Amino acid sequence: MKKTMKILASKLKFTLVCFVFVLLILFLPISQISAEQHLKSALDSYVETFLEEHRIPGASIALVHESRTVYLKAWGITGESKEIVTTETPFTIGSISKSLTGLAIMRLIEEGTIRLDDPVQKYLPWFTLKDNQAASQITLKHLLTQTSGISTYSGLSISDREAKDLNAIRENVERLSKVKLTAAPGEKHQYSNANFLILGALIEEVTNQTYSEYMEEQVFSPLGMNDAAADYSTALKKGYAAGYQSWLGIPRNSAVTYDNGGAPYGYLTTSARDMVQYIKWLSQHESNHNFLSEETMNLYMNPYVQTGEHRFYGLGVRISNPDTEEEMIWHSGSTPDSHAEVFFIPATGWGGVILTNKNHIFEEKGLIYLKQGIINILNGDEPVDIPRSSPIVQVILIGIISLLLVLSIYLLVRIQSRKTGKSNSWRITGMLQLAVSIAIIPVLVYSTGAPWHTIKVFAADVALLTKIIVILMALNGVLSIYISSKDLRKTIKRTGLRNPVKTVYRS
Repeated sequence: MKKTMKILASKLKFTLVCFVFVLLILFLPISQISAEQHLKSALDSYVETFLEEHRIPGASIALVHESRTVYLKAWGITGESKEIVTTETPFTIGSISKSLTGLAIMRLIEEGTIRLDDPVQKYLPWFTLKDNQAASQITLKHLLTQTSGISTYSGLSISDREAKDLNAIRENVERLSKVKLTAAPGEKHQYSNANFLILGALIEEVTNQTYSEYMEEQVFSPLGMNDAAADYSTALKKGYAAGYQSWLGIPRNSAVTYDNGGAPYGYLTTSARDMVQYIKWLSQHESNHNFLSEETMNLYMNPYVQTGEHRFYGLGVRISNPDTEEEMIWHSGSTPDSHAEVFFIPATGWGGVILTNKNHIFEEKGLIYLKQGIINILNGDEPVDIPRSSPIVQVILIGIISLLLVLSIYLLVRIQSRKTGKSNSWRITGMLQLAVSIAIIPVLVYSTGAPWHTIKVFAADVALLTKIIVILMALNGVLSIYISSKDLRKTIKRTGLRNPVKTVYRS
């Protein structure tokens, strides 16, 4: 009897174990689906609130976990054609282009065509700067790590020129011939578009192809980036449309077009679907030896130069908190009418890309907050509150314009009424206003470290308001000096009439 009960008990235990196992098999996927649905719902709410508050017309986001696409969604419309944005819609990705140009260079290093520590002039004998001796010391590694000594300002001075010629990359590099280094090669990190323009020209020189052709054959196609392009004509064929510049926070069709000469540093176009392929490649680099060996891949993502307390620059990528649980490989990118973020966190296996088609220099921090908020949601934490974007600077400038307009009207009325006053005061005031009007734009350029052209395309509203202030201040200066001279003539005339004897005696 006891033996029978033992057998029965063991069978019952076995049956219960099997039953629990079956339940787990049946309900685990359901719980996973439920968790993913909850995640997607939280992401939808957070992202859509951001897009609405920041008035972004079009966006596309993709999130990848351990090489599996978990979230892929698009919102809004494109610029120009006003077509519906999809996850296959190409956006310009700004300086994320540097990461892909870096990959192209790594391919050439892998096949032995070039070497990382070789001087640039070995492959570009025509490349020179104002000091050719200094130019001869710049290596490929200096360019990739942004330590060539070429300043941020020098890079911006040849950026965003809207060139449509396929020779524009070389032409831009040739313009550097009058540039003077602001640091010795390798001395310090200076983020400069010029470094990656030179790398683009180097790719063309050593491959005997255009930069666009090489990127298509050796980077985009192998990675499966079918929507990507590296020149204006190809980008248009694949569905690219210009985005929006922000005027007082309001999106306005961009007045700036694609720049073929800027493709290596900031004008590659690609879609969220394409960037998934890049992120998957980053997450599986140990098994991606067909594209790059593990050794070359490690070179690419190595934190070479420290740029902040926990931030480093690799060979075209940024690395935060290297060799910790919080390590993140990432890059931001912006053009006058787009802004993008891409990231990969090795410890959690999460990676993502955010593409938007509106930009302004004062609004770029918003996307950084959005990225961090998304990462928090993925980690099960509370998302960060994204500060609302308000055009405070523009409002202040409009206030100054209003005051200057009132002053202009007052001066014109004074001239019409023929009232007199202290001529010296008016003359000094007028001269000061003329001097300030002449100095405003040079001081703005100096204080921001950016050429006026860059300010015009990345903060078009600020540039226009500044020009209005300059014109009004100059006008008021001229009017004030005119009043002073008029008052002076009246004073002389009046004094002469009241004291005719003294006048004659003095003469």
